[in-house]
Amino acid sequence: MRRYDPRWLIVTLANLLLGWLVGLLNHYLAGLAVNLYLGGLLVAYGALRLDPRSGLTSTFLTGLFVDALSPVPFGTSLFLFCLVHGVLLYGRHRFPREGALFALVVSLLANLFLMLALSFLLIGANPQPASAWLRIFADLIFSQLALAAVGPWFIALQDRAMELAGIHPETGRPITR
Repeated sequence: MRRYDPRWLIVTLANLLLGWLVGLLNHYLAGLAVNLYLGGLLVAYGALRLDPRSGLTSTFLTGLFVDALSPVPFGTSLFLFCLVHGVLLYGRHRFPREGALFALVVSLLANLFLMLALSFLLIGANPQPASAWLRIFADLIFSQLALAAVGPWFIALQDRAMELAGIHPETGRPITR
């Protein structure tokens, strides 16, 4: 008898929580003309700690959620999230995956790539593309600082959620206490 594996659901729900909190924060920061983007943090845990099927399921659903709430062509975030997930999945056996510090560094690099890729894909829709780059780089700096501040909490939240569920994130086996 096969036991149900809820790891993808736990990570997806945590990602939805972070997406909701970042949306609230962006609402309050709109007066300062700052927009935070933490997409790298949404991808890193699933790609580094979960098995390929559970991690890709979580990344896929998170990408759909981000696409539904973002003013981008539908499927853009989904494609970029799955691309980053695949790259991280390909190289994750070479690095220590358990530490929060490494996951934070991977999140920062993934966030940098995602923001720049989205900027290059969508800059043509701006009426004045040359003047938009200053705003993009300001948002990138604030997003990276916010990710560095929120990242350890979010990674610990996902680890704690797995612990409360009583399953090991990588194997899916019950944790013996």
